[in-house]
Order: sequence, then C-alpha cells, then structure tokens
Amino acid sequence: MTTFSLANHVKDFDGMLVFGDVHGDYDSFKRAHDFARSENFFFMSMGDLVDRARRPFEVVKAMYDCMQDGRGGFVVGNHDEKHHRGAMGNKVSFSRDAKQTLDDVGAARKEEFNRMYSAIVEDKMLAGLFHTFDDLTLVHAASHPCIWEGVNVVGKTARSRFLVGETNGEKYEDGYPVRLYNWIEEVPMGKTVMVGHDKQPIHNVPITEPMIVTNKNGGKVIFLDTGCGKGGFLTGAVVLHGKKGFKLENFVEFK
Repeated sequence: MTTFSLANHVKDFDGMLVFGDVHGDYDSFKRAHDFARSENFFFMSMGDLVDRARRPFEVVKAMYDCMQDGRGGFVVGNHDEKHHRGAMGNKVSFSRDAKQTLDDVGAARKEEFNRMYSAIVEDKMLAGLFHTFDDLTLVHAASHPCIWEGVNVVGKTARSRFLVGETNGEKYEDGYPVRLYNWIEEVPMGKTVMVGHDKQPIHNVPITEPMIVTNKNGGKVIFLDTGCGKGGFLTGAVVLHGKKGFKLENFVEFK
C-alpha cells in the first residue's frame, strides 16, 4: 500500500499557490482561488481563514470544497484551532472578532460551518501544523527545530510556536503583542520557512510586501501576511517544482 505524500500530490499540478491569512475576506480569497485554478496550481492556505472581515462562512465553504476536490491544502492557524475546539464542544474564550464571526455565520448555518471547519482542520492528508516540500516548510506562525529532527510527535512547546509564535507577554501601544524572533536563527542553512500570522514582523510596522529574512547560518524566513481582512491585502507565493525541488518563483497580490 502506497503512503500518501502531499508533496507528491502537489507535483500533479503545474505549481502551488501559497497564500497568507484571509480573515474572512471572501473577495480576496476568491481572486486567489480563481488565479490558482486558471494556472492549475495547488491551493495552499497558511491558516486563519476567519475572524475580522464579514464573510467567514463563504471562505470556509470554499476552502472545504477545494480540499474535498483534492485541489487544496491547509496549514492550521491559531484562529482555526480555536474555532475547531469550540466546534468540538470545548470551553473556549472567543475574542470579539471570533464572536463577530459566529454572529455573521448565524444560528441557521452554524452547524454546517462547524462541520466544514472541523473537516478542514482534521484532514489527515491535506492539513497539518506544518508541511514540508523539500527545503521549503510552511507553518502558520513560527518554526521549531523538531521539523528538521524527524520527530513524529509534536510536543506542547512546538505546537504553541507553530500556532501563535513566541511573545514576551507585553504589548505595543497599538495593542499588538511584542513577538520574539529568536526562532529565526534556528532555521538550518539551505532551508526556507514561510509563515503567515504576523502582519508587522520584527519592527512592528505593517508590511506591504513579503519580508524575507536570512539568518547568520543561511536559513531563510519569509513573512507572507500582508494584512488581508485587517486593512491590508492578500498575498500569494507561487512555488514551482523542478529538478532542484520546490522553489519560490514570485509573489502575487490579490487586491
């Protein structure tokens, strides 16, 4: 019996479009989706589908349909994980944005919303806390050395870093958490990590194009979140597969 490999599955397409946090912005999501379909690209979400813009049900349904067709994959983000826990009946402290998401979904559609969202997050083949394509790793918030150590079980510390990154508990005047970036130095030479989650990395200034950081070892981190649903726009990264494996080709804006 052949074991499913997401990387091999993606090779059946002409490339892969990796896109950042959507936060309920269905119009931007659809533009990215239509672009991926027109190019025969696999459609890979970096997580955080909802909580801010006002069409969360449409975004989740479209992502669900895409994954059911085998054309899309998913990196679980902190917002997705929290909604999933809530859907499973766990006690969850929802933010104002998350409560607004549930209000926008409405009571009549809540059961279907929860069913689809849970199916996305729980998909054993197309979803995960991170995905690796040769030297490229996709993770929502921040990487952890276990990615390259071949660890089969993700520990609590690594899971937390994947979902929310690292902070020191303080906040800037604008309310944005003070994040820690020591993990960038842990990316090995020749490896690239692509993340979403953080729309104003390192300098606490919102980015208007992906930020690429190279550490002292030659490892790279690409911050892809350009604030979609939060006053910015959606950015996608085109990743192609060739003789040298999966490589970043270019970025595309969906405004």
